[in-house]
Amino acid sequence: MTRALATGLTCLLLIAFPAQAGTSPATLPLVQGWSDTGQISVEDDWSGVAGIVGYRGDGLVGEPGSDPRGVTAEGSGTPVDVTANLTDPRAVGLVAGVAEFELPDPVVAIQGSATASAPHVVISLDTRGRAGVTVRMLVRDIDATAHDAVEPVALQYRVGASGPFAGVPGGYVADATGGLGLATRVTRVSVNLPLAADGQPVVQVRVLTTNAVGQDEWIGIDDIEVSAARVGGGCPAPPPAPDPGPPPPVPGSAPKPVAAPKPPKHTPPELTGLELMPATFTPAKRGPAILRRGRAGAALRFRLTRPALVRFEVAQGGGAPEAFARKPWRGRARSTGGRFSARGRRALNRLRFSGRVRGRPLAEGAYVLTAVAVDRAGRMSAPTAVRFRLGRGD
Repeated sequence: MTRALATGLTCLLLIAFPAQAGTSPATLPLVQGWSDTGQISVEDDWSGVAGIVGYRGDGLVGEPGSDPRGVTAEGSGTPVDVTANLTDPRAVGLVAGVAEFELPDPVVAIQGSATASAPHVVISLDTRGRAGVTVRMLVRDIDATAHDAVEPVALQYRVGASGPFAGVPGGYVADATGGLGLATRVTRVSVNLPLAADGQPVVQVRVLTTNAVGQDEWIGIDDIEVSAARVGGGCPAPPPAPDPGPPPPVPGSAPKPVAAPKPPKHTPPELTGLELMPATFTPAKRGPAILRRGRAGAALRFRLTRPALVRFEVAQGGGAPEAFARKPWRGRARSTGGRFSARGRRALNRLRFSGRVRGRPLAEGAYVLTAVAVDRAGRMSAPTAVRFRLGRGD
């Protein structure tokens, strides 16, 4: 069978039998922070998170203290796992495996145990038409208990959804913890996947730790970003279903109003009407950057022409929004602000911006908030910005 024929058959199978929610490969770019705590709200339910699922890893490791780089066996046969809505890593009792912590800077974390011997998070990706896949994330020590375990973390990959994993060069953290009673260490991981990951219908990336010697600590996996350059080839998009048109009118009935047409799906999303009210406000005393309830911070409003991930950047003093569009979400912020994201729906979105970024209030002063919407195909809106000031509210 020729390579072209094999690729064609794979494409037909993927169109005819798409993967289910929670395990469906996500298109690139993929950006996943955890500031939207509504994505995980039910135990062991990952359906609200695109392309990511966690497993408890039962039985993958025999002895405590095993090197996670040596754990390459399939883990999807172990229980799907996430404990939702936890608020304090120091007070979770016997919970281990994978958990969501609604901290001031929310995060999903992994912790080993005798049962959850190799807990891990799997990211499923569709890299067709892409080359040079880059994976970035933060590995955070969030556990300030009086324990000081050695918590190694390994990043692995495989092509397809079955078979053994392989290590990714540069994707190993020997110890992600910061010491006795500390929860301050943040390790930046940035790796390029091997060439075998280019142009594939399914590539899986796994972030894994193992049961430590002594009392394990919680390690957060945060600010996940997977990107790649566009190239020619790959599977064509499935053809859209034909439009049946409006139903025929019933004799004697009044005609129904015709809804405004949705924008074509091949165009980028549009983000308009960005507002912060009031323009001067005091940062909230606690909470993530985006608040879903309450009156702290300022009202944040914007409109989208289709559902999209909205990336925000806060820059102190000013700065051109076009700079954010040319080089979005790379490296550090342009000044002393920061970055966060939120999922937006089609039409008007009403949120609240707390004036806090990465768990800390921004200093008093003038800022510019820039927003860019990115859809699942990686198409970006034009950047739009609004100015605001932090200080004593009016």
